[in-house]
Amino acid sequence: MRLSIPQQTIAQDPSRFKVCCAGRRFGKSFLSMREICYRARHPGQNIFYLTTSYRAAKMIMWKPLKNRLLDLRWASKINESELSIQLVNGSTIELKGTEDPNRLRGVSLDYVVIDEAAEVKLEELWGEIVRPALADRQGGAMFIGTPKGKGNPFYDMYVQASSTPDWAAWQYTTIEGGFVTPEEVEAARQDMSERQFRQEFMATFETYENRVAWAFDRETHITDTGNPDTRVIEVGLDFNRNPIHATISVRVGEDILVIDEISMYSSDTDELVAEIKNRYPNSKVFVYPDPSGSRKQTSSGGRSDHIILQNAGFIVKSPRKHDPVRDRINAINARFRTAGGENHLFIDPRCKVTINSLDKHTFKEGTGIPDKDTGMDHAFDALSYHVAYVFPLKKDVDPDLQTGKWGLALA
Repeated sequence: MRLSIPQQTIAQDPSRFKVCCAGRRFGKSFLSMREICYRARHPGQNIFYLTTSYRAAKMIMWKPLKNRLLDLRWASKINESELSIQLVNGSTIELKGTEDPNRLRGVSLDYVVIDEAAEVKLEELWGEIVRPALADRQGGAMFIGTPKGKGNPFYDMYVQASSTPDWAAWQYTTIEGGFVTPEEVEAARQDMSERQFRQEFMATFETYENRVAWAFDRETHITDTGNPDTRVIEVGLDFNRNPIHATISVRVGEDILVIDEISMYSSDTDELVAEIKNRYPNSKVFVYPDPSGSRKQTSSGGRSDHIILQNAGFIVKSPRKHDPVRDRINAINARFRTAGGENHLFIDPRCKVTINSLDKHTFKEGTGIPDKDTGMDHAFDALSYHVAYVFPLKKDVDPDLQTGKWGLALA
């Protein structure tokens, strides 16, 4: 089976788990068929091809796979109704729909291809069913599909694969696949919205263009912070109870390095204090909390959250009242990228909750109002309380850094 150069790159990679994000007509199904046949050459293999539905599996993969195996004279028994093929070496290949993932339980697998990975119930399918099924045989898997935005679990898996041992990830455009001419791709561009075109042909994750932290860029701002001096730490804090979230940072000149995070569910300020002391017992701690924490809480014996922090020996830095949200947004984006193009805010890759929040916290569609309904606001708020206090930014902000997706001025 002859592969294009990008397909060869994926096929020859030794990683156990592979994630391929590719544009339309890249040759995803052809690559999937090759991987299935390649794995099935070993005797006694149990292999699944999974996609959105039984009908889709039959339409996409059944006929070309069956014909290929017949041409190779590998097939010994074909079940048309169950979409299964038994090979002469004792291996079995089965094509399955994922409409009801629970029906796939109870098997041991050597290899799985999950096609149209952005369209299936990926979290349930992988975490609860497929991954356990691969465990006893130490099997592998390939996830392949066209992206459906950063809110989709396929995006999270793509990001995870890029930085996890024994995983690998690729992103290829339709043109790079080599099966569609540049002229046809350009013709498609004329018939589609720019956003649709980027997603379907350029294989980019498009949903979160209207991010609140629009200046945040994974490649630029996620970096290993090493082992910085933690004699003084600065803590951004959001008092929400589910979760209560804190970012732990150190300052190096004009730069803020977010080195750690604490995210605790069904918790309170006393428990958070204990965790900070446990992790950083010898540090001088400055805390930049939500100003609402100055109110006394009946649940805390009449103490305010700020008083709890102060009684712990922490130095609390907070305005008397909330700054306008737009000022916090401007401040944090200006640290990520100044008007002169400088970067002064960096996140360690282990701060996964904070990174996820920066990546996915968005404005309500068509507005300049942050969306609080997604649960992606807490880590952003914690960090922005810190940044806005230390580096307030209310005037002379670069207009380009004040404009959200919809062109609304935010300051």
